[in-house]
Amino acid sequence: MKDSEIEIAVQVNGKTKGTVMVAADASKDDVIAKAKEAFADKISGNIIKEIYVPGKIVNIVAK
Repeated sequence: MKDSEIEIAVQVNGKTKGTVMVAADASKDDVIAKAKEAFADKISGNIIKEIYVPGKIVNIVAK
């Protein structure tokens, strides 16, 4: 039995800010967009890099 939704940890500049629930088969772009939307208040400055490890974590690097 496989879950239809998974919980992904979200980091901003290497510090964990929380989690988001996404579809298990969601694309990289969908997961990053949802993370950015959920934690927009925590992201300051320009986004330099977006790192996604499938099924585990999203890290957004901003400066």
